[in-house]
Amino acid sequence: MSHPYLYARALASSRQSPADAAEVFERDGVLVVVVADGRGGIRGGDEASRSLVAVVKSAVDDPAFTPKDVGAWVDLFRTRDTALASKGAGETTGVVVALWRQGLVGVSIGDSEAWVVTPRGVDNLTVGQQTRQRLGSGRVNLATFARPSLGGVLVIATDGLFKFASQDIIAGVVRAAPFEAAAERLVELVRNPNGTLADDAAVVLVRG
Repeated sequence: MSHPYLYARALASSRQSPADAAEVFERDGVLVVVVADGRGGIRGGDEASRSLVAVVKSAVDDPAFTPKDVGAWVDLFRTRDTALASKGAGETTGVVVALWRQGLVGVSIGDSEAWVVTPRGVDNLTVGQQTRQRLGSGRVNLATFARPSLGGVLVIATDGLFKFASQDIIAGVVRAAPFEAAAERLVELVRNPNGTLADDAAVVLVRG
C-alpha cells in the first residue's frame, strides 16, 4: 500500500555538527515526518536531536509499532525524554507527524512547529505546545493533534524558520513557489543579507 503524498526537505546550518535534524520515513501507506532541534548551549544537543530521529526510524521499522496511534508516539517521546535525562545526554525539541489517506496524528514538544498552509489560511497544529520544554529535561508536557485529512501543505520546521520569517511570508512562499523548490526557499529566509545564517533551520513540506 502506497501513500498519496509528495515531500521535500531542506536543511541549513553554519555548524560543523548541526543541531537541527529532519527526516521522512514510510511504512505500509503511512508517511512519518520528524523534526528535532538540539538545544544550543547544552552539551549533547546535536546528539539528542539525532537520537530522536533514530528512535523514530526504529519505531517505523518495528512491525509491532502502530504509527497511526498518537498514544504510541506519546509513549515514544516520554521514553526518549527519560532516557536522555537519565544520561544527561542533551535536550531537543521534537515534532512527529504521521499521515495516511484517512488522516494525520502528531505529537510535539518545544518550539519547533507544524502548520498546514491552505489557500486561505494557516492551521497551526502545534498551537499551545510547551515551547520552553524539551525532551531530555525529564519534565515534558506533550501536545498532541489529529486531523481527518491534510487539506493543504504541511510545513514542519525548527524555530530558526519561525523566528526570522512571519506567518504571512512563510505561507506566501508555500503557496507561490514550485513545490520542489519551496523548502529550499524557506530556509533561505533565515539567511542574512551578508550571506550568513541567522540560525540553523530544518524544514519538511508535504502535500497530497
